[in-house]
Amino acid sequence: MTENPASGALRYGADSCYDIRGRRGAVRRFAPVGEEHMLQFNSITLESAEQLKPLLNRQSYRTCDYTVGATFQWRAYFDSCYALTSGMAVLAASYPSEGRCYMLPVGGGDMQAALSAVERDAEERGIPLKFCAVPEEGVEILRARYGERAAAQPHRDWADYLYTLSSLQTFAGKKLHGQKNHLNRFLRENPDYRYVEVTPETMDRAAAFLKEYAEEKAASETGIELEEMQRSEELLARSSDLGLTAGYIETANGIVALSVGEVVDDTLYVHVEKAKASCPGAYQAIVSEFAKNAAQADTLYCNREDDSGEEGLRTSKLAYQPIRLVDKYWVTVTRE
Repeated sequence: MTENPASGALRYGADSCYDIRGRRGAVRRFAPVGEEHMLQFNSITLESAEQLKPLLNRQSYRTCDYTVGATFQWRAYFDSCYALTSGMAVLAASYPSEGRCYMLPVGGGDMQAALSAVERDAEERGIPLKFCAVPEEGVEILRARYGERAAAQPHRDWADYLYTLSSLQTFAGKKLHGQKNHLNRFLRENPDYRYVEVTPETMDRAAAFLKEYAEEKAASETGIELEEMQRSEELLARSSDLGLTAGYIETANGIVALSVGEVVDDTLYVHVEKAKASCPGAYQAIVSEFAKNAAQADTLYCNREDDSGEEGLRTSKLAYQPIRLVDKYWVTVTRE
C-alpha cells in the first residue's frame, strides 16, 4: 500500500494484499498467487468491489462489515483483501490489537467447502485460524463445525447499532422526546430547508461540504476518527459507482448535513453521517430525512454502524434508542 503523491490518496500495489503487516507491525506475508492450497487474495478496488457486491448482498446478518460500502470505505485502514472460493467470498482484515484474521465466508456458495479452504490457507501460512467481526449467526456456524475448539469473544466497541426505520423517521414516543425537540427547533429555525439527493449534478457541492467539514475537524480528531473523515470523502466520490445513495440538507446558510448509505435486504446501512454542530438540530434532521428518503418500500431497519469505542459517539447513538446492538465476535479455532 503506497500513497499517491499527486492526490494524497492511498493506492494498492500489485501484491499488497499478500503482505499481512497491517498498520500495526509485521505479522506474516501472504504467499504469491498460485501456490498450492492457499487462497488467492486480491486487493479491494472499485472494480473488485463491484464483483464482491452480489456476494455481500446475500448476507442477512445486518452487520455493516458485510456491505460493499463499508468494505470499500475501510479497506485501507483494515488492510482488507479478498479471495473467491466455492462460490463464496472470503475477506481478510487486520483489527486493532487483534492482528490478521479472516471474515466469515459470504455468498450463495458452499459454506463448508469455503471454511475448509480457509483452514488450509491458515495452515499453509502458519497463522492462527482466527475469524473477525463474526455475527451471532456466524458463531453458530463455526461452533457447529468446530465444537469446543471455537472460542468466541464479543467486542463491544465494534457492535453495530440497529434501529427500527420508523423510529428514526418520526422520533415518536417518550424515549425519543429529546431528539424530537432538537428536530423541532431545526424546523422552526429553518422553515425553508430542503433534502437534496446527491447526483452527478450536485456532487461537487456535497463534496465541498464534506471537505470543509473534514478541515474543521482535522485539528481536533486523531486516529480512527481522522481516518474515517478521509475515507468518507472517498466513499462519497465513489457512491454512484458502488450503487450507494447519498443526500444532504440545505438551508439558507448552505449545506448543514450529509449522509451516505445503502440498502441491503430489509436494512438501511448508514456509512457516513455528518452535520454542522453550529446548526442546532441538523443531526436529527439528517437522521430523519435520510431514513425517509434513502430507504425502500420494504426497508424495516436502520444500521448506523458501531462507535469504535468513542464515548461521545456511544452516548449519541444510544440516545436514538436502538432496538438492539448487533454483536460481533472474534472466534479463534484451536487446531486438533
